[in-house]
Amino acid sequence: MPNNMPFWDIVLLKMLTYLPKVFAAVIGAIFGLMLSGDIGKDGKIKINMSVIVKFTIAVTISLFGGQAHIEFMGYQDYSVMAQGGIMLGWAVFGMLAIGVFYQSVALLQGKPLSAVIKEVKDAAFAIFGK
Repeated sequence: MPNNMPFWDIVLLKMLTYLPKVFAAVIGAIFGLMLSGDIGKDGKIKINMSVIVKFTIAVTISLFGGQAHIEFMGYQDYSVMAQGGIMLGWAVFGMLAIGVFYQSVALLQGKPLSAVIKEVKDAAFAIFGK
């Protein structure tokens, strides 16, 4: 890098390399919300405190867990998009764990298994189309 490069240009360059990772974390969090049943069968999300907390947890799991995985396994030399894929996986599977916990609590409270399966299936069809 040239010595005469302004400070803000350096900051912007560093942010550009991190944005695909953040994008992957957000997409993974949306998939996780689908798995936890917060996206209805019409494909809409009702924003409430529970959804905000779950979304924040999913993005946090993705960013911290994914970055720790990248550093621990020595994947720093991989491309930014490959690292974003790792973070996407952390977001989806982190939220999947939260969704499984949420659905297991619903099952313990008397919700039938068929209702849980229908809820997840309807949300998947609403997002991905029929």
